[in-house]
Amino acid sequence: MKRRKSVMLAPMALALGLTAVLPACSSDSKVSTSASPASTAASSAAPASPKATLEPYDVSLLYQAKPMKDDALVQEELNKYLKEKINTTVTLQPIASADYKKKTELMMNTGEKMDLVFTASWLDFSANVTKGAFLELDTLLDKFAPETKKMLHPLYLEAPRYKGKLYAVPTDKEITQGKAWTFRKDIIDKYQIPIDKINKVEDLEPYFEKIKKDNPDIINNYVAGGTSNGASFMMYESKSNYRPIGPTPAKMPMFFLDYKSTDMKVKTVLDQDIVDLNKSDAETYRKYYEKGYTNADAATVTTNIGEIRKQGKIWVQSTVWKPGSDIELKIADNGAYDWVSRVIEEPIVTTDLATGSMLSISRTSKNPERAMMVLNYLHTDPYVINLLVNGIEGKHYKKVGPNRIEPIKDSGYDSQVFWVLGNQFLNYMKPGQPDDLYDSWKKFNNDAKRFPLIGFVFDDTNVKNEIAQLTTIVNEYKVTSTGAVPNPSKLLDERNAKLKTAGLEKVSAELQKQIDAWWKENKK
Repeated sequence: MKRRKSVMLAPMALALGLTAVLPACSSDSKVSTSASPASTAASSAAPASPKATLEPYDVSLLYQAKPMKDDALVQEELNKYLKEKINTTVTLQPIASADYKKKTELMMNTGEKMDLVFTASWLDFSANVTKGAFLELDTLLDKFAPETKKMLHPLYLEAPRYKGKLYAVPTDKEITQGKAWTFRKDIIDKYQIPIDKINKVEDLEPYFEKIKKDNPDIINNYVAGGTSNGASFMMYESKSNYRPIGPTPAKMPMFFLDYKSTDMKVKTVLDQDIVDLNKSDAETYRKYYEKGYTNADAATVTTNIGEIRKQGKIWVQSTVWKPGSDIELKIADNGAYDWVSRVIEEPIVTTDLATGSMLSISRTSKNPERAMMVLNYLHTDPYVINLLVNGIEGKHYKKVGPNRIEPIKDSGYDSQVFWVLGNQFLNYMKPGQPDDLYDSWKKFNNDAKRFPLIGFVFDDTNVKNEIAQLTTIVNEYKVTSTGAVPNPSKLLDERNAKLKTAGLEKVSAELQKQIDAWWKENKK
C-alpha cells in the first residue's frame, strides 16, 4: 500500500453549470526538448516480437478530433512506417467533439469492432468500465508497452483503475491543471485592470460595465446553453472548499467533499450551505443577464467559446491553466491576441483530472496485443506522434529547428490532437512556445498536490435507475445557470425537491458507503 502523500486543498466552484474541464495528464519522464525525431525514433522501443512473426492486422483508432482534409494522407504515411515496424496498419477514425460520445457509445452498445478508443472522465469512462466496454490492461501494458509504463507519472496509473485493475493509459502531458481567469492583454492594458486582485467573478463587475459601454460587440460573460461552455463555470471559486465527486449527471455536480476535511463525508446539493451557494450563484447569473453582460442567447446557443473568441468578441474567460496555456490560446486564435492569466486555484491531482485524456482498448478488439503495441509507439516514437499531431513535413509544417516547426496555414491538416493522443512531451515546439516549456510542465507536475481519493471510482450498479432520473432532472433545470430565466431561486427549490424524490439521498448513501470502504483500505 502506498503511503498517503500530503494534500494541499483548494476551493472549487459551485456554479450551477460547472463543466467538466478538459483533461489534464502528464509525464514524469525526462524528455529532451532538443531531440529530433530521426535520432529519437531509432532508439524508441519496438515490441519484443519481430515483424516476421506477426500476422497483418489493422488497428482502428477512434479519437475526438475534427476530421481534416488530409487525414487519409497522414494515415498512409503512418501505415508505411508501422507496416515495416510491426506489420500493422492503422485506420484513423477522428470524430468531432459534438458527436464523439454519442457515436462511440453506440458502437460499444452494438458490439462493433474497435481497438484503441479515446476516453476520459468527462466521457463517462467509469460507467463504460463498469459495463464491460474496455479490457483490463495491466498485463498488456507490462508485456507490450513497458517503455510507456516507465515514462508515465505514477499517479497516471493509479487513477484509471476499477477494483484495482487498469482500464486505460493516459495521454502523457500535464497531470493536473490550476484554475484561472484569462484576459486579453490589450483590454487589460487599456482599462488598467489589476488582474492580481481578480479572485472571483464579482471582482470583474466594474469592468463589465465599462467594456459593455465602450465595446458593445464584446461579450463580458459568454454562456452556452446551460453547459457552462463559457466564462461562468469559475464563479465563487474562493467561497467554498468543496469539490465534486461521484456521479455528475449532465456534467453538473450533485455530490461533494470538503477537501480541507479529513472525515471524507459526502455532501449534496440538498445540504443547506450548498443550497445557499447555488442560489447566490443563480441570482448573480440572473443579474448579469439582465444587465446585458451575458449573451442574450445563453439559454440556447451551443457554439464553443473558442469560436466566439476567434471573432474578437471575448476579453475574459475562465480557464484551466498550466505553464504555456496563454501561448496555446494565442496559437489557437491564430495569433490574433496576447493573453494573460490570473491563477486563482493551485493545482491538485484528482481522479477526474488524471483521467481527463486516455486511450482504452475495446472489449471488441480482435487483437488487443497489437493495439497496445500501437499505443506504445504513440508514447515512445517521435515520428509517429508528430505525424498524427502535426502532419507531414513540408506539406503541413516547415521544420525550423531540431525540435521546432512552423505550421503551414490552410495546409489541410490541423488536428489539434496534441492533448488527445500519446506523449505530448515528444511534440515539436510551435512558434511562441518557450524552449523550456516541457521542463516547466515537469516542475508543475511534481509540485501538484495529490488528493487523497485519487483512484477512487464510484460503482453505480446499485443506483443506475436513480442516476438516470437525476440526470433527467438536471437537464430540465440546467438553463437556470445561464441567467436567462427569472426567479432562479424558486426554480432551484423545485429542482431540489424533484432530486430528493428521485433518490438523490439513496445515491449519496451508496457513494458514502463506497468511499468509507475505499478509504479504510487505502489510507494509512
